[in-house]
Amino acid sequence: MLTEPQLLRAIYSLWDFQQALSALTFLLEDCDFDKNYSKIELRRFRCYETTTIVSMARPLEQSRGGSTLNLGVVGIKQSKEEKRLVEKILTLRRKVFAHSDENEMHFRSSTFRVFDGEINFPHIQFKESLHLEKSELLELEKLLRKLTSDLAEFIFHFAQKNPDAIEKYKIPVHLQAKSSKA
Repeated sequence: MLTEPQLLRAIYSLWDFQQALSALTFLLEDCDFDKNYSKIELRRFRCYETTTIVSMARPLEQSRGGSTLNLGVVGIKQSKEEKRLVEKILTLRRKVFAHSDENEMHFRSSTFRVFDGEINFPHIQFKESLHLEKSELLELEKLLRKLTSDLAEFIFHFAQKNPDAIEKYKIPVHLQAKSSKA
């Protein structure tokens, strides 16, 4: 039997995985991996990639005061390749997307002189490309579809045996205070 926190995490993980899959779908639909793009277009793709990685990792990382989704508890098994991809996603989330790990920073900075050498103007260039290769993104799409499907199936079967446990309306704590004043 799932504990209440595990059930809540499983339910919300379904949303997290759906968000990740949506962002990844937008990326795969919009990006032609053989085309050159402007810096602005590349940043849009990075936004999709960032949302994909952060949303995908959220259920699997310890949150403040919360629990993680234990895939085994909900009956989801992973292949070695899937585990490797998940670990890469978690590492990217920890070191690049959720935090700016100095060991992972990638940029070039220089100066050039302007106004007859009176001013050194800084010029900074950032790596704008994606962190995952197209093949990894396609594998991630398969994995997210599997996670979403398997988790939805688990919740469905759980609801058949425990309908009262599923009956919930959960709102954030900061909104609870507002609704109690009304």
